[in-house]
Parts: sequence; C-alpha cells; structure tokens
Amino acid sequence: MNSKELFALFLRVVGILGVIFIVRHVLESVPACTPSAYLIIKWIVGVLVALYLIRGAPLLVKFAYPERH
Repeated sequence: MNSKELFALFLRVVGILGVIFIVRHVLESVPACTPSAYLIIKWIVGVLVALYLIRGAPLLVKFAYPERH
C-alpha cells in the first residue's frame, strides 16, 4: 500500500469510529431527555461527516495528495 491508500484507509477508520461514537451518544442521551433541534442537527451533521469519511473522503485525499503533472 502506498501512502495515499493508507491515508484513505485511516480516514475510513476515523469515519467508522465517528459513527460508533455518534450512535452510542444518541442511544445514551435520547431516553434521558427529549433532544432539541440543535442536538438533532448536530447528530445529523456528525453522521454525514462520518459517512463521508467512510467513503474515503475523495476530496480530502485529492487535496492531501495532488496529482503531479
């Protein structure tokens, strides 16, 4: 594996850990109180970012490793 593939793999692992953290946090806090709109938006944004990282974050990888001419 070259460094670009390792970076993409690292981003996927971070995304998976992010999803696990967000889901765990949601499951722990929902029964305690009703979430406000701010918390719902925060959870949705967190899940979207984590899913983007799981996909490999192509724009971030392209930025970190630009193609050389």
